[in-house]
Amino acid sequence: MKFHILPQLAAALMAIDAGAEFLLDPVFSSGMVLQQRKPIAFFGTADPGETIRVTFGALTREAVPDDRGAWQVEFPAMEAGSRSHEITFAGNTATRKLSDVLIGDVWFCSGQSNMEMPIGITYRRGMCLPDCKEVAAAARDPELRCALQRKAAAHGFLCPAAYSQGKGWLHCTPATAPHFSAVAYFFGKALREELKIPIGLVIAARGGTRIEPWISPDGVERAGLKKELQLLRQFDWPPRKQEEYEQETFARFRRDLEAWLPSFRQRTGDGEAKFTGWLEPGYDETGWENWNQKLCHTHLLVRRYRVKFDLPSAMRQKSPLLKVLKVGESAAVFLNGQRVGGWEPFEREEKKGLACRIPTGLLRERDNVLAIRTEQLFPAQNPANMSNLRQTRLVLGRQLLIPTGWKQKDEFALARREAGKSVPPSFPQLPYRNARSFPGLLYNGMVAPWTRLPIRGIVWYQGESNAGDPRYLLQHRALIADWRRCWKEPELPFLLVQLAGYAPAHVRDWQTLDPNRPSRLALTRDIQQGMMELPRVGVATAVDIGEADNIHPPEKREVGRRLALEALRMVYGRAVVSRGPLFRSASREGNSLRIRFDNAKGGLKTGDGKAPNGFAVAGRDGRFFSARAALDGETVLVSAPEVPEPEFVRYAYADFRGDCNLQNQAGLPAYPFRSDPDRRIPALP
Repeated sequence: MKFHILPQLAAALMAIDAGAEFLLDPVFSSGMVLQQRKPIAFFGTADPGETIRVTFGALTREAVPDDRGAWQVEFPAMEAGSRSHEITFAGNTATRKLSDVLIGDVWFCSGQSNMEMPIGITYRRGMCLPDCKEVAAAARDPELRCALQRKAAAHGFLCPAAYSQGKGWLHCTPATAPHFSAVAYFFGKALREELKIPIGLVIAARGGTRIEPWISPDGVERAGLKKELQLLRQFDWPPRKQEEYEQETFARFRRDLEAWLPSFRQRTGDGEAKFTGWLEPGYDETGWENWNQKLCHTHLLVRRYRVKFDLPSAMRQKSPLLKVLKVGESAAVFLNGQRVGGWEPFEREEKKGLACRIPTGLLRERDNVLAIRTEQLFPAQNPANMSNLRQTRLVLGRQLLIPTGWKQKDEFALARREAGKSVPPSFPQLPYRNARSFPGLLYNGMVAPWTRLPIRGIVWYQGESNAGDPRYLLQHRALIADWRRCWKEPELPFLLVQLAGYAPAHVRDWQTLDPNRPSRLALTRDIQQGMMELPRVGVATAVDIGEADNIHPPEKREVGRRLALEALRMVYGRAVVSRGPLFRSASREGNSLRIRFDNAKGGLKTGDGKAPNGFAVAGRDGRFFSARAALDGETVLVSAPEVPEPEFVRYAYADFRGDCNLQNQAGLPAYPFRSDPDRRIPALP
């Protein structure tokens, strides 16, 4: 697929031509870790007439930019070590330095929310670790470092590297550890303890994303992914056409919405009469509920929020910045009775939010009242809007989060069945702006900038958003091949996490569910496990540590440890057991099946000391029944009275099994499996 030069990029190139100072690519920053045992390259842009001299230790290299202003120098590979390095870059008119650079192993950690989930500052279930404060307090390792790639999506162009929580790489300290991905942190920590070399973690993850946005457009084409390729070709427009299309689309939407709004607002009635005094600290909150993201099937909603808070002494008599994310399609924001900002439903999405400086004297020492009136018009977006309320903050050097204490009360609510034809015009859908699913967007925005930086390998935790889709087999293979090609390493180590259990609708009855019931997550785990067939791919299963009603299970320490074991065996050649029992075969013995496993040396056991659970058997008719199982050395015998002549067996083959307890002597869990073929999985080309 071709890439277009955006106007802002063209302006940057013109600036270079006009004699601007040379630039070092933003993947480089002080405090970073460079990959050991691979040639070290530095690159950037400069005026085509400039000479760049780079000094690294006793060596100096020179580069002359090409006709596009790009320059690069290369130094020999180096061994890992604790010694910090300084690199000097000198142009014709300016000098820059990188300091405290270490040589070690760099791992690129990516995926969706279970990779993104941080260690955290204050515990919130599913959002961070239960023991986040203790983990962060103990996180003191100057040779474990990370670069947090900012969320970015791009269609038709590539973004440079950009950082969140800092201007570059972060050392692991109690102050920075809360921002580390929990999985990546425990993975890196385990490698540090075993290898005693610096470990760098590039964390590029984004919650709720399918695999398609992470595959490059070129990777889509090479893999022959027809559906994704059709989308890319459909919207392969130059920037001018794309801009014109968006202007026309949003202009039409604004006209339609402005025409609809008066009738809606007339229908909501006079809310002010019901909320007299709601901006005051002494307002009676009887009848107000604690903040609740749930909509109760409401289609159209006007909701009011308020919270009281005290001001830290460092912010008193100052003018901090108030930041409010998009909390509704429209919002009016009040602080201590004064309106400080807001937005309308027809404004562009990037303008829906507030960042305003609070006038000196408006804030009080105690009982400040922040109040927001919102209109929720598009049910698909409402949950995210409401969740954003908990990101409200005051900023003045430090940040004061206001995540707790919010009260809410609905001014007007209308269920879908009551709305009839009184619904707003459909919100414009721009497929190539959908970072959760459109092919290539996250590769262009969050992966591409790092592919010129040598790495040791990749850690990947994703799949929930593709659960149950048989095409995930082709897509996953395409991603692995694509990233290996982009990093120019055909067998670049690739570690992935096999999904944990999750079945929120069956928290209480998962044990009694019909074993023939189709399972979306089981299909996806099959596909993930199939990646083991590819060279240098490791799979750490999390099937045994899920929570039925929590898509972000908290046991990230064990996930990181299992990934590290796979890396130590597969990448570093250590003689460690890194995998649990892996199904090899099943053979009939009377009315039972004897199951044999790989990775079962020394015999099998269960994690809780009970009989093995989670098995089901079927006869030739393919009808499965829950089975009894017994350990027998390195094998398991399974049977069910309903199946006198068993042919097939399954283990932990469901969205969630809280009792899958089979392990090897190393304490690693058995991988889920089925011995009967799954006809949903497509044949490989």
